[in-house]
Amino acid sequence: AAHAPLKPLTTMNESKKPQRIYIIRHGDRMDRGIDEESKAWQKANEFNQDTPISCIGRVQAKDTSDLLMKEIDLSSCIIIASPWLRCMQTSLPFAKASKLKLHLDPAVGEGAEFCTHDAPPHEDEESFKGLVDMSYEPLLEGKTPKTDMTNVAEALEKRFGFEEGRAIVIFSHADPCIYLAAALAKMKPNAMNCTSPTAMYTLEQEKKGEAYKIIRNARIDHLSIYGETRPWHHDPELVKLWRDLNWPPPVVSGTGDEKGKKALAEYLEKYHKLHF
Repeated sequence: AAHAPLKPLTTMNESKKPQRIYIIRHGDRMDRGIDEESKAWQKANEFNQDTPISCIGRVQAKDTSDLLMKEIDLSSCIIIASPWLRCMQTSLPFAKASKLKLHLDPAVGEGAEFCTHDAPPHEDEESFKGLVDMSYEPLLEGKTPKTDMTNVAEALEKRFGFEEGRAIVIFSHADPCIYLAAALAKMKPNAMNCTSPTAMYTLEQEKKGEAYKIIRNARIDHLSIYGETRPWHHDPELVKLWRDLNWPPPVVSGTGDEKGKKALAEYLEKYHKLHF
């Protein structure tokens, strides 16, 4: 269901470009999908926690890549992904389009300190061959990420510092996305919008040492399709808000569906305000 894409960001002073961090949740999960491919996978993988993304998730990943390719200077870009399959798959279209290596890091992995096991290795699988930088050293060097991701934010800033015009693109999971965006912006987590599949936080730093500003707060209007994987927030009041709004967003049946476009626009306007 097509609708007007999210416009790429511009900078007021193009002669001095900020550093940006993009924090993106993985795409629609196959273990939540209702299409035939997802149903078949669910039947064969009842206890598999390392779910792939669904066919809808693959479209969302491509939509996300398209926006990033329009907006980012690829000569100064780093891609970091959770080693869980759904995040690696979501990062794949952008890694291929940009011809940049993936840096797999458990610091942005599932569950932070609550995760009971490591992600299965996928870097040698055919779809990822040659795309993963095997020399990359993880941010926390074996230490556990804190739930609030403050130690990950500190490690990220220590490792990469500030470089004018650089983009750091991170593909992660719901809670780590929320907490990491909040930690970098030095804001409370409930100031971060609910995060649904491929929701995008964009943070901007004008110069070294400054706190990051939130430019996009888990926006989803770069997407052409929405799936069954629901939004998430650890704040129960925010959970109630998105449940009251209902999910998924209205469907636009085609370019001539003006009623559908209006309904979707009204929905997204409300959805993008699901924070305090």
